[in-house]
Amino acid sequence: MARKVKVKKKKIRLIPILIFLVVLILLILLISFILSTRTKNIIITGNSLVSDQTIIEEAGLSDYPKYFSVSTRKIKKEIKKNPYIKKVKVERKFYNTFKITVTEEKVLLYDYPSHNYILSNGKEIVSDKEYLGVPTLLNHISDTVYDRFIKKLDELDTDILKQISEIKYDPSSYDETRFFLTMNDGNYVYINIPNFKSLNMYNQIYPNFDGHIGILYLDSGYGEASEYKILK
Repeated sequence: MARKVKVKKKKIRLIPILIFLVVLILLILLISFILSTRTKNIIITGNSLVSDQTIIEEAGLSDYPKYFSVSTRKIKKEIKKNPYIKKVKVERKFYNTFKITVTEEKVLLYDYPSHNYILSNGKEIVSDKEYLGVPTLLNHISDTVYDRFIKKLDELDTDILKQISEIKYDPSSYDETRFFLTMNDGNYVYINIPNFKSLNMYNQIYPNFDGHIGILYLDSGYGEASEYKILK
């Protein structure tokens, strides 16, 4: 007679499976919630020429979109289209915050013939805004000199640039890079491209002339103010 063998039925443990499913569902809901949360705050630093609102609009953040749906690379790309912006850094911060740090181009001068402002990158800007402390360029500059002039002007100390009232391109028969500057203090300066950096010494040079008003010649030699013609 054949012996009966009892086969044990394997019990399915429902509780661990249910716990796993509940945890999985909660995790999915949590991730969905996090991904759907919107941008809470936008911090902008380094700007003075471009307003916070303009940067926010150009970055595509004006409606405070879903935080994790926004590409920081795209924000950077869009902001850099603004001619005033030189560099952009975009960071994600705690509590759905974007921190945008910009470096702006300098407004170097007002071009009177074109009625436009010229930036340190050489671009012309049409603006209704009046920028204080910016010299006025009175005439057209030769194309062979212009780029070097912009570069040299950009290298000037900011406080020296603010002391220049007017700039006239005034080439001579022997020097096509010569300029005639009218300073805010009433003095005049002849200077050329090779010696342009010597203008950074203006505040140290001028006191040597005992408060007289005149013409300072920085367009020859090494720009050491070897000549100064007193007008009054």
